[in-house]
Amino acid sequence: MLNAIIFLFLFVLILFTLITYLYLYKQEDENSFNVSFVLWLLKRFGGNTLSHLTFLQDKQLFITNNKSVLLSYRQKGSRLYVLGDPIGSENKLKDGLDEFLLFAKTEGKTPVFYQVTEKFLSTFTEKGYKLFKIGEEAKVSLEQFTIEGKKSGKFRTTLNKFNREGYHFEVVSPPFSKELLQELRMVSDEWLNGRKEKSFSVSSFSEEYISLFPVSLLRDTNKRLIAFASLPSNYQENATLSIDLMRYTNDSPAGAMDMVFISTFIWAKNSGYSSCSLGLSPLSNVGVEENASLKEKIARYAFLNGCRFYNFKGLRNYKAKFATEWSPRYIAYKRVSFIYVILQIISIVKQEPNSKRLFLSRKFFNQKKAV
Repeated sequence: MLNAIIFLFLFVLILFTLITYLYLYKQEDENSFNVSFVLWLLKRFGGNTLSHLTFLQDKQLFITNNKSVLLSYRQKGSRLYVLGDPIGSENKLKDGLDEFLLFAKTEGKTPVFYQVTEKFLSTFTEKGYKLFKIGEEAKVSLEQFTIEGKKSGKFRTTLNKFNREGYHFEVVSPPFSKELLQELRMVSDEWLNGRKEKSFSVSSFSEEYISLFPVSLLRDTNKRLIAFASLPSNYQENATLSIDLMRYTNDSPAGAMDMVFISTFIWAKNSGYSSCSLGLSPLSNVGVEENASLKEKIARYAFLNGCRFYNFKGLRNYKAKFATEWSPRYIAYKRVSFIYVILQIISIVKQEPNSKRLFLSRKFFNQKKAV
């Protein structure tokens, strides 16, 4: 009798363990990052020049009930740090934003929006958010871009120099061979030189991430890869290309990245893209007005004088060699001090990407898959 009870107990224990394992395995599989869904959303509705950072899988996703709007965010304490504008169906973006705000309130969290455009400023103001300009996004109008004429003399000089010396530029599209991925990783590792990758609003190298986009390649006379840049787009009709992840070897010659930029602009223009984003220039044109606030004046001082960790002015000057358009970007925040927000964003960006994928927010788990 005792043996029968022990056997029954062990059987129930094993059965319970097996069911729990299968449930957790199934849940992990269902909750994993849905690349197909994000691609479907972007291809159907279009995105923006930050949309590709969703594929880093270092942020959680909020998807509205009608699966037409997406926001990506990172939770830190009681705040949800959202990257960029909502993306999705144009006529449902504000409703999607309202749905996210309600979700955050239900969860007892306060959202902070980082790198939002002017498009949503009135909405944030109406909802009691404070706004601070954090810099400007640099863009190149490819319709205006040319290597002809006096103003483009430096561009021609760079192109002629590298072509004359036998360097080779090309743009390749995925899928990539194992050999190319290994080359890209070697250049990336050399560029990092032991430094840690960043995350959230800054792209990082992984074979899965870089394999999603075309890549610009610059090779020397021995066909050795010395520089590259990944080239995601915003998936819109008049598409904007972004120069995203940029890496080069320690012995690459002066002007190598200029060569990559200029050659990429030419390729993108010939391929039908309308513009090319060079990303955010932090603190650019912040605090330049006479009636600027104290926070803006401090930001202006930091921009002009730089700091130990970041050369704001140097980055602006480099992008200004190419950029023809500058679009302001903002932080929208409330119920917290500005300094606290900035310190938390710095902490989030400096956080090394997790090798394990983050799971989608619980809101998505209760919805049927769209793809």
